[in-house]
Amino acid sequence: MGIKDDYSRSIALRCMTCGATYAFETDEKTGYITCRKCNRVYSGGEEELVRLNEALIADEQDQLVEEVTKDIEKELQ
Repeated sequence: MGIKDDYSRSIALRCMTCGATYAFETDEKTGYITCRKCNRVYSGGEEELVRLNEALIADEQDQLVEEVTKDIEKELQ
């Protein structure tokens, strides 16, 4: 198959309390993010949510590196 033109990914951030990935609502005035499933409030907004999901993001990055490496190896063969 070889090297792809696009390796972009979309990572669904998770609520640290209930694990929901779909229930976030942002308050435009304060920047706070609230999980509508469990009502947890992330007063640090998106930055806090991203920081708390660092392990999830790192895992996705590792998978991407592995995929690109395999594709490059195939292309070189």
